[in-house]
Amino acid sequence: MTPELLWKRYAAIWSSDVATRTTELEACLADPCHYCDPNGLIVGRSALSDYMGNFQRAVQDGRFEILMVAHHHSRMLAEWVLRSAAGKILQTGRSFAVVAEDGRFESITGFFDDMPRLAV
Repeated sequence: MTPELLWKRYAAIWSSDVATRTTELEACLADPCHYCDPNGLIVGRSALSDYMGNFQRAVQDGRFEILMVAHHHSRMLAEWVLRSAAGKILQTGRSFAVVAEDGRFESITGFFDDMPRLAV
């Protein structure tokens, strides 16, 4: 799987139902895996799936769009936007990942932009 496809597939998981999330998280994230963003640190695919479910309840119909992917030496950086169902930008940011030997994400760290400072 190309780095761009892996990021797009992972981004889609954030708006997927629980059954799809479980299958897709296994396909995209190594075991064990770690996820970290300004809200905290999560260990394991099951805990991340629960976190994604909470995200979906808080941001109904939110969709992540991957804008750019840079990669080298088992490291990746993706720039993304979170859009509402109407296409409005709700959040922007970047995520950094370390890739396991099998090509799946081993750890992902999300960084959120300070929205009031953005010229959108």
